[in-house]
Amino acid sequence: MNKPTSFLVRISAFASALAATAASAPAGAAMPLPLRGAPPETMAAAMVTMAAIALAVLLERRSQAAQERSRALEQQLEAERGAHADVEEALAGSHEVLCRLVRQQETVREAERARIARDLHDELGHRLLSLRVELALQQAALRGTSPGAHDKLTAAVASLDTAIRSVRAIVTGLRPIATGQSLRQAVERHLADFARLHGLDYRFDAGRSGEDDERRDQEQDAVLFRVLQESLSNVARHAQATMVCITLVESAGEAVVTIEDDGVGPAALDHLDVRGCGVDGMRERTEAFGGTLTVQQGRRGGTVVCARLPLARTPAQA
Repeated sequence: MNKPTSFLVRISAFASALAATAASAPAGAAMPLPLRGAPPETMAAAMVTMAAIALAVLLERRSQAAQERSRALEQQLEAERGAHADVEEALAGSHEVLCRLVRQQETVREAERARIARDLHDELGHRLLSLRVELALQQAALRGTSPGAHDKLTAAVASLDTAIRSVRAIVTGLRPIATGQSLRQAVERHLADFARLHGLDYRFDAGRSGEDDERRDQEQDAVLFRVLQESLSNVARHAQATMVCITLVESAGEAVVTIEDDGVGPAALDHLDVRGCGVDGMRERTEAFGGTLTVQQGRRGGTVVCARLPLARTPAQA
């Protein structure tokens, strides 16, 4: 039994008892003037009516109090919703600012790498080539006349050739996608060098390419290439793999690069620091350009790195 019903029952019992008392009381007892001399049934009915009115007033007050509490709770909830929306908007704005900063940082970094690569190629590279030509001329001049000096010059020329190859490799690493080169061509070149240096087999599968490459966003291509570069470096250092498969496709308005090896897999490398594998850097790059990066177990037990970037075309040249 709820509180209002219990209250009504008690009031009704009290009214009945009061009516019975009034019926047995002497005529001169204190009673309200309108009820003096009235029959007991009338007095009882009047008392019940008064009790019902009192209960209705009580219920009305309680209803008003409940409505006020409900309105206060609704206002508090609305205020909390507004605060939550403000926090979400602030977080979204902060995330956008951070992504913009990362993109700017990546742009500045690539520009600085390009400058260093250009200086190495134009200055150091040309000087080394000039020195090699001079040594080669001296080597040819001493052939047959001074075998000892000839042999030393031959060794010096070989050392210079090694230095020149190192400079070219550094330049290639700093400026992975040369002017006029597509992402597919840069990946093919890097894979060939990677397989030659590390003795790994590879399979490269690329989607449609060609004329669309001219309108690809160069910054996005650089991000995809850096993901490929870092992933292959991890394969060479940690995966203990013999085969790596790379796919480069465009689908549903996004570019996807996938690197899968047949090595030990990510579970066997838990003892390694993830930051040491460059995963955080790859993820920051992709997320800054609105993409995603996942690292998971492969079907053949190795590791699969997948980077997805929404396609952004540059305006066509008139």
